Amino acid sequence: MSINSIKRLSVFSTIFAFATILHAVVLAATPPSSVTTPPTPASKTQSSAAPHQTMKLTDQQRLQIKVARQQRDKDIKALLNPSQTTKFKAALQSRQRIRIVLKSLDLNQDQQKQVQSILQTYNLQVKQILSSQPSQPTSNSVGVTPSTPQPIKK
Repeated sequence: MSINSIKRLSVFSTIFAFATILHAVVLAATPPSSVTTPPTPASKTQSSAAPHQTMKLTDQQRLQIKVARQQRDKDIKALLNPSQTTKFKAALQSRQRIRIVLKSLDLNQDQQKQVQSILQTYNLQVKQILSSQPSQPTSNSVGVTPSTPQPIKK
């Protein structure tokens, strides 16, 4: 009887190993989703939320963005009650995303409106800082540069 159970165990482990290897091969052969599908609105939002992370910035631009971010955080802290301020500081120190932090604070309607205004001001400041950067050609993740339309020769 023990020989049958050893055979079953051997067959089961072989099938499991084969399935695991097959799964890894399929994942390795699958192209990245960004190549096969157009970006969704959510992915556009995420990539545009922090464009300064993927661009080459000058030291001056980095400093300007840092100052703007510090002012944003200071303005938001001024709106919060003591318990919200404690949560806000802790979340910022752990480098959580600002929007996630704000959702966790249970802001009242007035606070939400004021925070929205502060975030809009911050976003405009960052856009102005980034627009002062000279445009640089970029390539996508697979190394293909976007093509520009060529005039038709007659």
